[in-house]
Amino acid sequence: MKFINVCIITFFLSFSLIITGCLSGGAMKSAGELVEAKDYNGAIEAYQTIVDSKPYSADARAAQLAIGRIYINILNNPDEGIKVYETIIADAGGSEEAANAHYRLGMYSYNQKDYKEAQTRFESIIKDYPELVLVPDTQLMLAKSYEGGQEYVRAVEAFDNFAKRYPDNKRALQALTNKARIQREFLNDEDGTIQTYQSIVRGYGEDESAKAIVEKARTELIDLGQSPYGFGPYPEVPVDYPYQERLWDNASLEHELLVRVRVKLWEQGTKTKGAMFGSNGLVYPTIPGVFYVEWNDPDTERAISPGQRYARRLSGHSETIEKWKSIFLTENRYVRTDLQQKPEDFGITVYEYPDGGIDPYEFLGIDKKDKALDTLLE
Repeated sequence: MKFINVCIITFFLSFSLIITGCLSGGAMKSAGELVEAKDYNGAIEAYQTIVDSKPYSADARAAQLAIGRIYINILNNPDEGIKVYETIIADAGGSEEAANAHYRLGMYSYNQKDYKEAQTRFESIIKDYPELVLVPDTQLMLAKSYEGGQEYVRAVEAFDNFAKRYPDNKRALQALTNKARIQREFLNDEDGTIQTYQSIVRGYGEDESAKAIVEKARTELIDLGQSPYGFGPYPEVPVDYPYQERLWDNASLEHELLVRVRVKLWEQGTKTKGAMFGSNGLVYPTIPGVFYVEWNDPDTERAISPGQRYARRLSGHSETIEKWKSIFLTENRYVRTDLQQKPEDFGITVYEYPDGGIDPYEFLGIDKKDKALDTLLE
């Protein structure tokens, strides 16, 4: 009989919990419907019913958060809303709802331009609730609070921390943009501004959704006379160099290297017509009288005509290539064997690939490891 009584008590306790849960769930829904109907006082009463029926529970705290929101965001009665949020923090300081209460109080203070109080709220969340999904938004708001309070050094650090900790967050790029803006406008930190803009170009240059921001960062760097890719100030350009307009508006790191190599060659007296990167990372400038040839191996089974060497690939100055082909090739492919003269006799320089390429970093005096931004985002 005693065992039966225990079972009956357990059953009624379980049944009561189920009923209470259903009632609170229904009450939350009803309260939400009252909010949608703009019956805000009725909604507060409905939420308060949940608080009274299940005090100190997660449901009660959720209802209190809803009440606080109505008071502050809708009814413009911040005093009552603040009281509700403070009650949650006092009664359940370690709960997720308490963290949310801190965040909402921080947002209220931020909107009221009480940046010190906002900082206190946001800092407490980061310190006491580091694992919550709310933390990234909190860190971003902390950075904005530092900026609002004119604590620009701390704002730069906070925006930078956010971008580094949450690189995949959709707001990381905006955080870097804010960092650069503060560095330039308020701290007059030109070197820091350059590094931040370079990190934007390097880190987000391939992201189509970030195209507008990346282009702005690139433009800002060009205005500062600096490479978006970490190659330092732009060199002086010879007055007779072609394509002066938007010369440094380069779409990629490789493109800028090509332009820099061409400018230096031009300065040295070599008037290039263009340049290209080889698969080996070397630059092959297009120079009148010069071209590059890759021969086949005439003794392999894959040779088209065993024993006869032919040009597999030609690149460089097109007019020079055509001139050389007309003199030294038969059928536009095979090497003539009846000529004793050399290309040099006709003012032609032939490089057998990969010869003739220029290492751009060595040629320009750039430390590849330090200047290619490999570690800029670490």
